[in-house]
This record gives sequence, structure tokens and C-alpha cells, in this order.
Amino acid sequence: MLKLKVVTPDKVLVDEIIDSVSIPTTSGMITVLSKHVPLVSTIKAGEMVVKKAGTGMGYAVFKGLVNVRPHLKGITEVVVLLERSEPVEELDHARAEEALARAKALASEKEDDLDFGMFESLIEKELNRVKIARKYGRHL
Repeated sequence: MLKLKVVTPDKVLVDEIIDSVSIPTTSGMITVLSKHVPLVSTIKAGEMVVKKAGTGMGYAVFKGLVNVRPHLKGITEVVVLLERSEPVEELDHARAEEALARAKALASEKEDDLDFGMFESLIEKELNRVKIARKYGRHL
């Protein structure tokens, strides 16, 4: 068992006991199980999957940190701090496609190097949302 806490600047997305969590890190995809070795890693854009009682819940995640450490009661604790995350059931494929198109249009209009990084990050975030919405068929 794991104690998982997933936090964004807006809210706490998850705060519960789970079986496992798979997280996209800059070093590759990791799956954290009970008694996992302590670690700190950077999270990249992708899909995080939380498994509990045999079912999985997907989240589109974008930039963050994960900290895995032993908990006081012998349970492994996983703390995930994210810049942005959305549960799969909240993803809207059409809206994500529109946001991606807007981000690409804005990026093509800007030539300033300072803006390029911001737009590149925005495009990466929206591409991730589109990919995960497509995967789960989230056409609302």
C-alpha cells in the first residue's frame, strides 16, 4: 500500500491509500509500489496512472516533482507536486485540440526568444492533453 498525495497550485487532486502509481519522469516511466526505494525525480508531460483495488485512473500531468519516502507507519508515501494535472474524465478532446491550435498560432506570431520558451511549454502541455484525450476517447 502507498499513501499518495497529488497537489497542483489549484487543488489537492489525490490524497488516499492506493496500490501503485505510474509516473512519467525525465528518466523514464516509473511505477511505485509498496516499499519502493526512496527517490526524488522530475516529472515530464505524460500520463500518470493511479491503481487502486484493481482499477486504474489516468491523469494528464505536466511538469512537476515526485518524492517517494517511507511513511511513519511503514507505508510508502508518494508526494507528487505538479504544475498542472487533469483527471482523464475531465479531458475534452475537442477543447484540447482547439487550445493546441491557438498555442501554435500564438507561437508562430512571436519571434522573441523569451516568448519562445513559454509557447513551447504551452504547446507541449496541450499536445499531452490531446494525446491522452485521444487514448481514452474523451470526445465530449
